[in-house]
Amino acid sequence: MKIRSMLAADLPQVAALEATLHPTPWSVALFDEELTLGAFCRILEGASGELLGYSVARLLVDEWHLLTLGIAPACRRQGGAKRLLDDLIHHANTLGSQAILLEVRASNLPARTLYQDKGFQFLYTRRGYYRLDSGSEDAILLIYPLPGTTGQSSGPNGPRG
Repeated sequence: MKIRSMLAADLPQVAALEATLHPTPWSVALFDEELTLGAFCRILEGASGELLGYSVARLLVDEWHLLTLGIAPACRRQGGAKRLLDDLIHHANTLGSQAILLEVRASNLPARTLYQDKGFQFLYTRRGYYRLDSGSEDAILLIYPLPGTTGQSSGPNGPRG
């Protein structure tokens, strides 16, 4: 497995994988917008160059927001998601960022376990965050404080809480 930058040529394949993983998937246009805006868009490839996974994170002030991460079902539990997270953590540390934030579906126990095992901490629950055909689902907001931080984010006006 190798990680590389996502390219515009990857977008149809990434969006197709996304559509198999999420009930409300991102479109090619959404992935393209993140690439255009300079988000940290990564691809996890297999030995033959096949798409195994992807991640997209955006920097807002001094915090990275992990917007989406997906791993092909046949490749799960093989360390791919951990590698993509480690890649983001390394990138964020290199830039001196304060933290990484993400939302995860309350029902997505494998992802919640992965994030918890990587050191993400619970912040709060966003009620009804994810819209579904059958209603909505809560999101669990998690934070990964980077070294030298207290876990509180800070902006131009000091700590937020």
